[in-house]
Amino acid sequence: MIRSRNRIAAVRVAAFLGLSLALSLALPAPSPSWAATVRVPPRAGALADACAAAASGDTLIVAAGVHAGGAVIARPLTLRGEPGAIVEGTGSGSVLFLTGSLIRIENLAIRRSGNQPLTIDAGIFVKGGSRVRVSDVRMTDVLYGVAAERAESLIVERCELRGRASARGGVEFSMDASNGNGIHLWYCHDAAIRDSRITNFVDGVYLAFAFGTEIRGNLLWENGRYGLHTMYCQNNRLVENRFTRNIAGCAIMFSNHLVVERNDFVHNRGSRTYGLLLKDCSDGRFTHNRLVDNTVAIFMDGSNRNRLSENLVQDNGWGIILFSSCAGNEFAGNNFWNNDYPVALDMRYSDNRFDDGARGNYWSENAPYDLDANGVSDVAFSPVSAFAFLSKQYPDLAILSRSPAAVALSVAERTIPALRPSEIVDRYPLVSPASMVPPAPAAEPPVRSANGTRAMAGAGFLLVAATGLAGLFVRGWRR
Repeated sequence: MIRSRNRIAAVRVAAFLGLSLALSLALPAPSPSWAATVRVPPRAGALADACAAAASGDTLIVAAGVHAGGAVIARPLTLRGEPGAIVEGTGSGSVLFLTGSLIRIENLAIRRSGNQPLTIDAGIFVKGGSRVRVSDVRMTDVLYGVAAERAESLIVERCELRGRASARGGVEFSMDASNGNGIHLWYCHDAAIRDSRITNFVDGVYLAFAFGTEIRGNLLWENGRYGLHTMYCQNNRLVENRFTRNIAGCAIMFSNHLVVERNDFVHNRGSRTYGLLLKDCSDGRFTHNRLVDNTVAIFMDGSNRNRLSENLVQDNGWGIILFSSCAGNEFAGNNFWNNDYPVALDMRYSDNRFDDGARGNYWSENAPYDLDANGVSDVAFSPVSAFAFLSKQYPDLAILSRSPAAVALSVAERTIPALRPSEIVDRYPLVSPASMVPPAPAAEPPVRSANGTRAMAGAGFLLVAATGLAGLFVRGWRR
């Protein structure tokens, strides 16, 4: 009897607690009655004093004008700028230093952080805490843009970040101690980086030991190394971003279980440039991406069991470079169009597959036979040419890629299968390009100023050529 009563009492208590929790979740949380809104004038020390004196839940309105940086925010509050509000650092340390949770930074211009990479001098530094949100912030002249360490559920959205890495000759970037990363996350969980524009940093976004991060709708261009760089990250999502005109588009290293879909990796060119680099990355899904006009579209080393489907790989030097350290990867339903070398390998035998057992890829170099009109070629296609295999071993041979000897070698290996350098084939190549969902990436970045230099150079060459032709004409007329 006593046990029965105790059990009934426990059930009633549990029901009461459950009902209370449901009501607390259903009803909006009331704002504290003591929360205040304070307008901060652009006076020396006013911003730091206001942040120190504010109570939890307060809103600080940063008035138009230039405010001294170096402020520390250690409790939940909102820092919102009026139009024309600028927070300027002293040239030492971070401009804003956040150590609390539930902090919002909105509608501010931030500039002039310190220059020390060891202390990670940033426009905004987030140390610990959770649910910090940075929205509609514009940064210039900063070593790091937004840096976070051991932060939970950080959100950076609709921000414009410009660093100090300057282009040299339109291709190479100055890489010295005065350069940092646009968004730099270390040991962070469940962060979101959305709809932001990031340029002129070493890496536009750098993630180390970051788990469950979503990177969506961003434009990352003209960064000195990678548009995005990950190290030891798990279960991250890259969706609808645009990586363009970086030294290399995106480098994913020692990171697994990724979802990479509907991104643009375009115009990343140079002697060491990749659209998408995968180093020791496994069990990822890469779909509906566009990889266009890169030196190497996809580079894979030590990466296993990845699925790449419905991607467009077009007008690149190398479509895919796949090392023998890779195994179990599957490529199906992709369009390989007009690449100098569709696939380059350093192995003859491999269990990497270029079809899924029913459907392969479209290869613009292939001359398919489809007698049964099912959309799949009746003849398997080898995407690795003998010349591509040799060029992988001896890169200087690439200068002969369009020579008559290379063309003759290509014809010979199609006629004599024994000449094929690799056993890898697409058993079900597509006769027509595969249909795919178009990506919805961020907008195209502004044209870099070097284009004006190129235009002037082109005009100069035309002027020299015209002068030479005029000279020849005058000389002939005199004779």
